[in-house]
Amino acid sequence: MLKSSIVAAILAPALVYGAALESRATGGYIQSPSGTASFTYYYGCGQAGCGKTATGYTAAINQLAFGSVPGLGPGDACGRCFSITAHQDPYSPAFTGPFKTIVVKVTDMCPVNGNQEWCGQTQANPKNQHGMQSHFDVCVDTGGANAFFPSGHGALTGTFQEVSCSKWSGSDGPALWTGGCLSGETAPLWPSTGCGNKGTAP
Repeated sequence: MLKSSIVAAILAPALVYGAALESRATGGYIQSPSGTASFTYYYGCGQAGCGKTATGYTAAINQLAFGSVPGLGPGDACGRCFSITAHQDPYSPAFTGPFKTIVVKVTDMCPVNGNQEWCGQTQANPKNQHGMQSHFDVCVDTGGANAFFPSGHGALTGTFQEVSCSKWSGSDGPALWTGGCLSGETAPLWPSTGCGNKGTAP
C-alpha cells in the first residue's frame, strides 16, 4: 500500500502537468492538440519552414511545438490545422473585443532565437513570457492576420484547438525544396505522426 501511495504521489503532478501539455513527442518537443496560446502576425511567408506554402490562412508555430531545428526542414506540426481564438490583448487588458476565431494551417516555424518573448518556449521553460504554452504567428500575406486581429491590436492571447483540415479553406502550393512536407493535414490529430520531428527540442 505504501509503495502504491508513493507511486501515486509521484505520478499525480506529472499527470496534471501532462494534461495541460499533452504528449511529449520525439526529440523532446511538446506538441499538444489544444491549450493556451499567444498570437502575433508577420509578413513574408513565402519561404515557409515546412517547404511548402499555401493560399489559405497560415501561421508559423513556436519551435517547441513545430518539431524541428532551423535548417533541418519540416517538423511534425507542418500541415496541421488549428482553430485559434483570441480572448485578450496582453498590452491592453481593458480591451474587450470583439475577438475572432479562424482556422489556420501551420506552414512555418517561429524559432526561439530572436523571438524570446513569444516563441521562447523550451523543455526547461515550456511557456513563453506571457505564460502561454504555444504561439501562432499569423501570416499577413495570406489574409489571416486581417481576419483575426482587431484594428490597432497586433498581439493577443487566447486558446487553440487542433482540427481537421477539412475545416480550413485554402490550397497548398508547390514544394519549395525537396523534402517539403505538409503531411499533418491528412494525419490524425496529435499525438499521431505526420511529417515527423527532427533534431532535439530547445
